[in-house]
Amino acid sequence: MLAIALVLVFSFGVLAEEKRMGTWVDEVVIVEEPNITTAISRLQAGDLDIYASAESQAVSFATIQEDPNLDYYTTFGSYSELTFNPVPVFNDGRLNPFGIRKVREAMNKLIDRDYIAQELYGGLALPKTIMLNNAYVDYSRVVETARFLEFKYAYDFEEAKTIIASELMDAGAKLVDGIWHWDGEPIEILILARAEDERKLVGDYVGEQLSKVGFVVTVDYRTSAEASPIWMSGDPANGQWHIYTGGWVAGEVYRDQGHIFEQMFSRRGMASPLWLAMDPIPELDDLCTILYNKKFTTMEERNQLFSRALELSLEDSPRIYTVDQISYIARRAEISVASDLAQGIGSTPLWPSTLRRGDEIGGRVTMATPQVLVEPWNPIAGSNWAVDQLAIRATFDRGFISNPYTGSRMPHRVERMEVTVQEGLPVAKSPDSDWVTLEFAEEIVVPGDAWLYWDPDLGRYITVAEKYPEGLTAPRKTVVYYREDLYDAVTWHDGSNWHILDFLLASVLGWDRGYEGSAIYDESAAINLAIDQENARGFRILSIDPFVYEAYALSWYIDAELNTADPFGILYNYGTAPWHTLALGVLAEINGDLAFSSNKAKELGIEQLGYNTGPSIPVLAKWLDYAIENNYLPWADFLGQFITEEEIAERYANLKAWYEEKEHFWLGTGPMYLERAYPVERMVHLKRYENYSEPADKWAIFDEPRIAEVDVTGGNRVRAGSEIRFEVEVTFKGEPYPLELIQEVKYIVLDATGSVAYSGYAEGIADGLFEIVLTAEDTAQLPIGSNTLETIVLPTPVAAASFGSHTFVTLP
Repeated sequence: MLAIALVLVFSFGVLAEEKRMGTWVDEVVIVEEPNITTAISRLQAGDLDIYASAESQAVSFATIQEDPNLDYYTTFGSYSELTFNPVPVFNDGRLNPFGIRKVREAMNKLIDRDYIAQELYGGLALPKTIMLNNAYVDYSRVVETARFLEFKYAYDFEEAKTIIASELMDAGAKLVDGIWHWDGEPIEILILARAEDERKLVGDYVGEQLSKVGFVVTVDYRTSAEASPIWMSGDPANGQWHIYTGGWVAGEVYRDQGHIFEQMFSRRGMASPLWLAMDPIPELDDLCTILYNKKFTTMEERNQLFSRALELSLEDSPRIYTVDQISYIARRAEISVASDLAQGIGSTPLWPSTLRRGDEIGGRVTMATPQVLVEPWNPIAGSNWAVDQLAIRATFDRGFISNPYTGSRMPHRVERMEVTVQEGLPVAKSPDSDWVTLEFAEEIVVPGDAWLYWDPDLGRYITVAEKYPEGLTAPRKTVVYYREDLYDAVTWHDGSNWHILDFLLASVLGWDRGYEGSAIYDESAAINLAIDQENARGFRILSIDPFVYEAYALSWYIDAELNTADPFGILYNYGTAPWHTLALGVLAEINGDLAFSSNKAKELGIEQLGYNTGPSIPVLAKWLDYAIENNYLPWADFLGQFITEEEIAERYANLKAWYEEKEHFWLGTGPMYLERAYPVERMVHLKRYENYSEPADKWAIFDEPRIAEVDVTGGNRVRAGSEIRFEVEVTFKGEPYPLELIQEVKYIVLDATGSVAYSGYAEGIADGLFEIVLTAEDTAQLPIGSNTLETIVLPTPVAAASFGSHTFVTLP
């Protein structure tokens, strides 16, 4: 019996080990390594396991391909741009040429994007003229407009020079001995160029082009940490820079890029002095709001709005795009991890749960990024830098998880969701969204008792019936049913169980900051207040336990599962936090010690709030003691009805114990927690959260994306007025791509002038094979000369378009 008992104990031990919870590894250390070449050497030496930054350096890529001990993941979501300072005249009286809209627009023609992609990025990039990423579905939806704009704004140095000269003369500038002058002084252009990557070369190239048209140019090379206080946080009117060589990464694989217009071309895009200084074309500003809030009813209307917004965004050009990068995430070959097609590891919340060294359980993995701890972490208006978000995303949980290959939503803490949309809207379910029910209604009436938006004077939410006694309708309703174990299974890293107040306090805080009479008023939050009030359609908590949430909205998404509402995983812009750490931030801001946003911090000359490290920590510790002594609860008259005095005291006691051990206030509910941030050493230390309730193998299905390979064949010449056929072969690793897994194969024909002659869809013939037929009537419309047939293949397993092309000649 004893032997049997020992075997059973051993067996249970093995089973327990197999049921590893949270993460496969015990800890992750993120260190700073600004140089990709050095990073590859460190990977080869085993000093690093992953370089978690999307890179496009060609020489290092060749090294990875040649070394059997190294491997990589491919990403498509990184892109580069030139950001302009839009202030027309600086505080010291200097003219800023880029405060002139036509000058900014002309910059599109002054730079050769093909040269930048091929020479400066070594071919690991594609020229980018418009906001849309050509790997995502929205590009193919408006490909005719995209190609027209790419042709219109193609490199034409002489035309750009002529436009710039005309605009400068109209502004009163003079060309003296080949140099532009203003008020008797040469006009000097200050280019803030990122020093860590190809953008340093881009800064030099743009400087050379501007010198050729008559400007004095200075290129100032800066790291991200050095540049951010100047271009992002600094007052643009001080004139410390004219152009910044910007870079962005998509937060996920976007199935809908409509929100990016608001982010990039509207003053509402970001809580930064630079965005507040923008002066967009009014029609463009309206379109940003329309697309952000989905104020259209058909795909045809949506495509028209996208097309017009793209046209106006280039006319306005507060920033111009240079390239879409074909990037790689370098790693040791034995390391596996889910990698998003958009940004790589950093943009998927699945990376901590899927990270593993071979078949090992436990241990440490060391990552590196070009910068570490660039800006303070706070979920309201803290760091949006990808290198900071890499660590932040490992620490918080969500109700839904974004599929790293398709961008669709998968249930995590959610059990099911019901979506109702207005009849006629082009909304459909994906094949794998059986957890979502989709219904259509002639009219969706918002209940009168639904909460609409916060009223600080009343100290509560205004109801729909109060604001709209005549009634209110909405195009979309979503009901989210969370798992019944939510309150038991989910804990914050200080041991506190998730509470409904974690949602409610955050919601009130988000509204209250925008009201001018608020003790935490912030101008950057006030910009969106009127629009948010106008667009609010109300929400209700149908049940606290189990948690059931009902939301109404003006916005809606084409994919049913994207019509989500996730108060559990409420992300703000930059992370998440429990109510009791947010309360300390409120106290600190009320008393003028700290500010959530960089804009307000700069305005008041105080520190921006950071829960992770830095000068905010002792301030928050002071207010924690106050909160403990007073059992403090913000907006207590309203929020107090949802929590007891004992629960408030318990939260602060948990936080006190956490702070005394960890010396910071960053809490999440995710599979990893922040052990410590080291700003001097430039290092972040994450550890496995042992109380995380989900198994480590939950998301093991994400092995590799099925990105299609395309080959187009057919005739090389056709007489005008004759028929010509082409075949499109679509494969993955040499095998035909199943027809049922291909959404569409679209084609366009570019004629000899570079214009889009016409477009259409290929016909599926068999697995991996499509046919395109240009009829006699089609070819009769083509001018004599060379034509290009371009194909765009959209598979369903990945939201990454694949392209093919074939050149043929039209003969008379």
